[in-house]
Amino acid sequence: MKIGVVAPAAVPYTRGGFERLWSGFVNHVNDQTNHQAELIKVPFPETTLHGVIEGYRRFANIDVSGFDMVITSKYPGWMIDHPNHHVYMAHVLRGLYETYPASFPTSITEPTAHDLSIWLDAIGPRRSEIGSVFAVYDEAVKRYGHDHPIFGHPGPFGRRLVQALDRIGLSPNHVRRHAAIAQTVADRPGYFPTGAHVEVIHPPTDLPLILGNGPGSYLFTASRLDGPKRIDLLIEAFRQTTTDVEFKIAGTGPEADRLRILAEGDSRITFLGFVPDGDLPGLYAGAIAVPFVPADEDYGLIALEALQSGTPVITATDSGGPTELVQHLRTGWVVAPTPDALADAMAQACANPSRSRDWGHRGAASVKNVTWEHVAKQLVRVAGLGSEPISASHQARRPTRRRILALNTFTAHSPQGGGALRAFHIGMGLAKRFDVHLLSLTEPHLDGWSVTTAPGFSETAIPRTEAHMEYEFRDGGAIGIPVGDLYGGKAIAFTPQYLRQLRLLARDADAIMLSHPYMEPALDLARIDLPVIYDAYNVEARLKDMMFPMSEAGIRGVAEVRAVEAATVARAELLATCSAEDARMFAAVYGPLPPTVMIANGTDIDAIPFVVGKQRIRRRTHWLRAMGADPDARIAVFLASWHQPNLDAAEELHSIAADMPGVLFVMVGSHCEYFRGRQLPTNVIQMGRIGDATKRILLEAADVGLNPMETGSGTNLKMVEYLASGMATVTTPTGARGLPTEEPLVYNAAEIGDFAEAIRWVLAIDHDDPIRLEKTARARRLVEAEFGWSQLTKRFADAIDHTVFDRDR
Repeated sequence: MKIGVVAPAAVPYTRGGFERLWSGFVNHVNDQTNHQAELIKVPFPETTLHGVIEGYRRFANIDVSGFDMVITSKYPGWMIDHPNHHVYMAHVLRGLYETYPASFPTSITEPTAHDLSIWLDAIGPRRSEIGSVFAVYDEAVKRYGHDHPIFGHPGPFGRRLVQALDRIGLSPNHVRRHAAIAQTVADRPGYFPTGAHVEVIHPPTDLPLILGNGPGSYLFTASRLDGPKRIDLLIEAFRQTTTDVEFKIAGTGPEADRLRILAEGDSRITFLGFVPDGDLPGLYAGAIAVPFVPADEDYGLIALEALQSGTPVITATDSGGPTELVQHLRTGWVVAPTPDALADAMAQACANPSRSRDWGHRGAASVKNVTWEHVAKQLVRVAGLGSEPISASHQARRPTRRRILALNTFTAHSPQGGGALRAFHIGMGLAKRFDVHLLSLTEPHLDGWSVTTAPGFSETAIPRTEAHMEYEFRDGGAIGIPVGDLYGGKAIAFTPQYLRQLRLLARDADAIMLSHPYMEPALDLARIDLPVIYDAYNVEARLKDMMFPMSEAGIRGVAEVRAVEAATVARAELLATCSAEDARMFAAVYGPLPPTVMIANGTDIDAIPFVVGKQRIRRRTHWLRAMGADPDARIAVFLASWHQPNLDAAEELHSIAADMPGVLFVMVGSHCEYFRGRQLPTNVIQMGRIGDATKRILLEAADVGLNPMETGSGTNLKMVEYLASGMATVTTPTGARGLPTEEPLVYNAAEIGDFAEAIRWVLAIDHDDPIRLEKTARARRLVEAEFGWSQLTKRFADAIDHTVFDRDR
């Protein structure tokens, strides 16, 4: 059985009891059972309400459909959607539940938010209402702005939002079983749905503990030095004792300086600071007792670790979880949370170390069944689950929708470059008819993630391993330019997690779509034999032949690209090309082709306003003044990612700009990073990566869009965006590939030698010139008719239905 464990990762990252709990569980399942477990951790910043809500939204969209069972333990992990979801709760966001300040209001105090309060009250526990909770939050942001006091954290508005989301995520309608790490957690009001049966399963530690023998020689505690851990109470109590034993305190935290001041003058107290996990077993085993008195702790691994080391524990009656493990005057002391009571317990422990060790051994016997084996048996104990394929339940829910698994060497969500934009919009468009899941590679320093952007469209990103990257740098580095696409697939065996995820997702897929040919080797490695759709962004062998150097490594690289592209074309049941020229080139290079459909690079028409005439002049002037530039200057824009043909084009524009001081050449996109540190003409502005809103403003303000491409294949997305926006466009004939060439032209074409003169000619034409206005209007109509993603992806879906899926009907 494939088990997914979904958990938040603290920002900044810290490793505490929660992190140790899940790493221990996953390691045990993979090493000691016949099941497979995967830990899926997603960063979750929670210092602001905005971070909390966006985290809940992110987890609600994670696709975990490739697992047979999913376990979550902490907010907002339980927002995932899975038919076999089990909650093993550590705690909710306590500051919005039982530790919410009593002096804070519980009702939303903003008088103009009455309607939002009513809306929240009407939201029930059904998963279909998640969107309603986020809609309340989005409306509040729109109405008040991010910095309004209503978003104070903790505060009544956030408290209501989070509790509404938790009601949905923890509802018995969506959770097959509720469990808790301690009775303390199970008993807290509001944590679990009313009437839910909650099992208590104490988790073990992942430390390799040793059993202490013989009397101990010091008191020891390990904890984060923070207020809720009440180390100050222990110091105050210990200072009242007259024992001559040492009190060792391990840990770091925000209270460290204050606690050292509190302990000044008592040479018996030693602060150990950070202690590696490998040193903790010896410290536990050598102690007389372990004082541990947190305030209402969820569980308290410190107490368990002490007992399993044969060392008794001193805890307080209000410490929560530890009181479930410690038996007063049998395995330790459970006393009032006062300095006097704790001092007395410490004195008793130190006065008779042999008795203390006897109590500790009794404690070790009492918790001997707190093991990963016991936890795994309890959590995975569901009748018939292991033999129940997940595909059956999914087929029952969506009997009419086919599933396409798309493979890529880069991620598509939050797209920047043209390739990512194509992958994203193709996926979004096809999801109107099919379920599309994109399985992508990301960089090794990033965490893996899964996200669902729209119904039917999701993506999982798997980080390359360091070994994968080393292979790429060693064997591909000799070529001299980035080859992450080629070696992403060629070296995929070095990232086995990608292959495992590929096999999991392919079980429920009806077809594979290869975005570029480079992941084709993964299909054989993972033993996948499904129909293949090849969405060819370029004729890759032709493109690399122009890009790679004429060296031994470069020639070998081109041959490798050609081999994988040939294998992909031969395997494909449908080929999508960006232009008719690309289709002709594929046939010339590889011979007879499978059924072929032309799907150009498109654009989101609705997201690009059409601005011409005096309105464009006004927006240009406003932009120039905001930038502190000459308001009478002209703006020429170049949109491009880090891609060799784009880098070559940018070099040409830098040369041209030096002779056009009255024109600002605005360079946008990741290609700017290549030129970082270079001395460029003063009228070249390197904006680099920008957001959609900033790009939209620039498209509304620029006088001319530039595309001086001399190499490459496919369709340039920048051309479509230029034409849709209403700006004049100057391109080379190569840059115009995929666009119609018949008269009247909707763009201005010039060879690279005449490119500067073409820019000057376009800039000399008045924005209100009737011919210019007619030309830009024709360009917009052309894009709307032939290059809108909605139309393009409908054509693609029709071709897939007819060519790939109709044979099964």
